[in-house]
Amino acid sequence: MGELAVRSRRLLAVLVFGALAVTAPPASAAVADGPVGFAGVDALGQNGTTGGAGGPVVTVTTAAGFLDHIARPGPYVIQVAGTITLPTGSTDGMHSVASDKTIIGLGSDARLVGGGLNIGLPVDDDVTTPPSDAVHNVIIRNLSLSGATDDLINVQMFSHHIWIDHNDLSNGDDGAVDIKRGSDFVTVSWNRFHDHDKTMLLGHDDDNGAQDIGRLRVTYHHNFFDGSDQRNPRVRFAESVHVYNNYYRDLSYGIASTMNAGVVAEGNYFDTVNNPGRVEFSGELGRMVARDNILVDCNHEIETRGTVTEPGTYYSYTADPAANVPGIVQAGAGVGRIATAAAATVDGFAGVNALGQNGTTGGAGGQVVTASTTSELLQYIDTIGPLTIQVSGRIAIESKQGVRPNKTIIGLGSSAEITGGGLDFHRSSNVIVRNIRFTAAEDDAINVGKESHHIWIDHNEFSGPADGAIDVVRGADYVTISWNWFQGTDKTMLIGHSDGNASEDTGHLKVTIHHNFFDGSAQRHPRVRFGEPVHVYNNYYRATSAYGVATTMNAGVLVEGNYFETVPQPIVVGYADSGPGRAVERNNIYTGSGVPQTSGSVVEPSTYYAYTVDSPATIPTTVPSGAGRL
Repeated sequence: MGELAVRSRRLLAVLVFGALAVTAPPASAAVADGPVGFAGVDALGQNGTTGGAGGPVVTVTTAAGFLDHIARPGPYVIQVAGTITLPTGSTDGMHSVASDKTIIGLGSDARLVGGGLNIGLPVDDDVTTPPSDAVHNVIIRNLSLSGATDDLINVQMFSHHIWIDHNDLSNGDDGAVDIKRGSDFVTVSWNRFHDHDKTMLLGHDDDNGAQDIGRLRVTYHHNFFDGSDQRNPRVRFAESVHVYNNYYRDLSYGIASTMNAGVVAEGNYFDTVNNPGRVEFSGELGRMVARDNILVDCNHEIETRGTVTEPGTYYSYTADPAANVPGIVQAGAGVGRIATAAAATVDGFAGVNALGQNGTTGGAGGQVVTASTTSELLQYIDTIGPLTIQVSGRIAIESKQGVRPNKTIIGLGSSAEITGGGLDFHRSSNVIVRNIRFTAAEDDAINVGKESHHIWIDHNEFSGPADGAIDVVRGADYVTISWNWFQGTDKTMLIGHSDGNASEDTGHLKVTIHHNFFDGSAQRHPRVRFGEPVHVYNNYYRATSAYGVATTMNAGVLVEGNYFETVPQPIVVGYADSGPGRAVERNNIYTGSGVPQTSGSVVEPSTYYAYTVDSPATIPTTVPSGAGRL
């Protein structure tokens, strides 16, 4: 992979959290569409925390690419691949992040080392009210951060709506996550802190009340404080601070509330912690309310004092029983526990509300699991109910294996592969397949069949199937096939089972095919029977040896904005023994290719959904750089 691979699709949401690596997580670790806690509160002109949603998705592998994109204006989703060493130089290793960014590690081995992230404007003691250009709406997820010469993450100067989730933080010279100088509406969740001393400061110092009083609303939940000695967190001035369902193991102290700060500590599990909670530490006393915590082998009780504004006045939440916290947190906190490839907005027919299904959401709302073996993958795709299944590494299967409804099947990183067999949809619905390489299937790689609907097949790679790479047949409907790379496939894509299947297929087979790379593939891109409309736009056909699109058996196909390069028959009306279909073509480019055939009229896809066609002249650049795995 090069330094930067641009993925300019728009985000639906930042992907979900909470999972065991191999087996299904406890119910309490079920996924969420965004942050729980203060980062999810609508305030200060910001509706929750969405990070880079709506902006380009980029993958960075070098410090130069990373630093360039975190500083850019506007929304970006910045995917970190591998290890990036950040420079120190004159900044003491702290590098500023601009507003509206999601920084997310790919897989389980994305690392930032040697430097830290600064979220906030430069320090100015004279600024005591939030400036209009305060940094806001930043998400940091699934990253290992270590070895910083200052803080690992520093949030300052009235920054707000920050979500720090599912990271691994260790060995920084100062704080792991410090939040100070009037920052507000922050959630720190599902992180593992280890091999670190001064872990988390909330509130700059005892003299900083002018900036901090009335702000610093922060939620800390489901973090694993694993030998991170102190400041978990240490709090000044803030109210409310909500510390719940965290697991503390082998620490000097857990929580310190000072300078009249107000902390609610609930449902935490303290194991071998000298002082689990303190209100008498240094400076003025703080306030702390404690409930439903468990203390094991601790030398002191939690110190309590006064009353605190309840976090429930700001947001809804459900605390897990404290007895479950060690198991839940150790299984779910840290990196490699979430699906990390960014989720673009489903478009085309898979995004249409129909047949009782509101677009295609896949496994949203269910658990996140990781499959790294054949048995795990087959178990999960056969599970009833919503599930996000992360495919890790190369998994061999046989024949075509059935997938039940409400699943997202998504590859972790760039090495996810399903080989030898394929996925089969039989009366299934609401399924997403993304970021997977399919190789050497003994039949079809993906078969969308028997009345299945709302299927989205996006950003995959296909090579060597014995039959179709993707077939859509037997009354299937509302399918989008987008941004896939077909490498030398033969019978690439069939829509409509056979000439004798009109009773099952007529009135169905509404399929969108866009931004795919047909790279040296032979035929069926697609071959269509009966379906209408089938919308084929902005695809790149390069050296397809037989033909591009074939419409037969009265199918209606709109072919627009594609780029045909060295394709002897770009569009064919009627093929082999099949009777003619209908084809409308517009705004395509034909380079070194034959003359397209057209016939009749076709129902416009825009009667079902809105879309924008890219200039076909750009397709040879944008599609090869964007198609295939994320």
